[in-house]
Amino acid sequence: MSESLLKLLSKRRKQVIGLMSGTSGDGLDCALIDVSGHGLDVQIHSVRSLTFPYSSSEKAFIHSLFEPDLDARTLCQASFHLGERFAKGVIDFCAEQSLDVRELDLIGSHGQTVWHQPPSACRSGEIPSTLQIGEPAVIAARTQTVTIADFRVADVALGGEGAPLVPYCDYLLFRKPGRRVALQNIGGIANVSVLIDGSESVVAFDNGPGNMLIDALAPVVSDGLLDFDRDGELSARGQVLPDVLSALLDDEYLRRKPPKSTGRERYGVLFAEALLHRYAQREPVDLLATAVAFTAHAIADSLRDFAIDELIVSGGGAHNRTLMARLERLLSPVPVTKIDAQGIDVDNKEAVAFALLAVQALHGQSASLPSVTGARGHAVLGKICLPPL
Repeated sequence: MSESLLKLLSKRRKQVIGLMSGTSGDGLDCALIDVSGHGLDVQIHSVRSLTFPYSSSEKAFIHSLFEPDLDARTLCQASFHLGERFAKGVIDFCAEQSLDVRELDLIGSHGQTVWHQPPSACRSGEIPSTLQIGEPAVIAARTQTVTIADFRVADVALGGEGAPLVPYCDYLLFRKPGRRVALQNIGGIANVSVLIDGSESVVAFDNGPGNMLIDALAPVVSDGLLDFDRDGELSARGQVLPDVLSALLDDEYLRRKPPKSTGRERYGVLFAEALLHRYAQREPVDLLATAVAFTAHAIADSLRDFAIDELIVSGGGAHNRTLMARLERLLSPVPVTKIDAQGIDVDNKEAVAFALLAVQALHGQSASLPSVTGARGHAVLGKICLPPL
């Protein structure tokens, strides 16, 4: 083991950056945590976070990577390109925080998911697989910082879904003995963690399309001016179409029992195009309002059996007032709050989580929850890239 790695392992408090680039392709979320300990004894002392929005060309580039027949050359170059982009994000974030990048101890990078086909999504003869790109060796080289990435594959190798991975961190940070707390992230895909008792009782799964379908319809409604439903203002102009909502909720994935995970392959642009084609005689703004209702109902329906005491929401969907209002009505009298009341920015919870997952990996601690992913056992998540000597 290298001397620098041994020194890092022995350090009591660490400055760790987590990076998240989600399925919406909106931007790079960065979170800096001052953390001590590991395992169940981990403690976060402070959190600073920031999102660097992607330009329209960067977003188009990322979305182009979701094509299933992408050639190997393009995918390989994209991985190194995104590694450079993520490294620049770290350097720019440190500058924003008046922090010398050399003061960093560790980086945890989720990477950019371009394919996710877990066991639950495989047909006969297909191999469960997942791919997150954004070469961590590039990040380590540019920042001169130990970088940990590729968190999902170890769980998939053990027969798990490889997602969601954030529930372990939800348990570390938000468990409340005697209360059933649900942590709902509404990103490109919606996912929830239900904290019940011990870590082995945590239930978590992807519970619907999140913002993905809404984002795909927003440009149609706004004549190309907006690529998302800013603050829910677009969808607030429409009317929910009961027959369309009923058809959307008649969904095989939503009926499945956990563990389960999904992604752009199911609820992406093709799903939106099919919806627009099937209901071509309906007003697009009404289809958008219905898509918002679909996301809210999918989330609320998935929580009915858990008798939760409170719901804490994070992710871009927390900014959509139309979505949040509908979710509050559907779950009443259960209180629905945003995670910023807990000291974490709604846009950056997942970045915080991957900083924590990096700490766990550094110390050889399992951060998987087989009860969540369906894996055959516990795994240390993530691969370590050391900076140049």
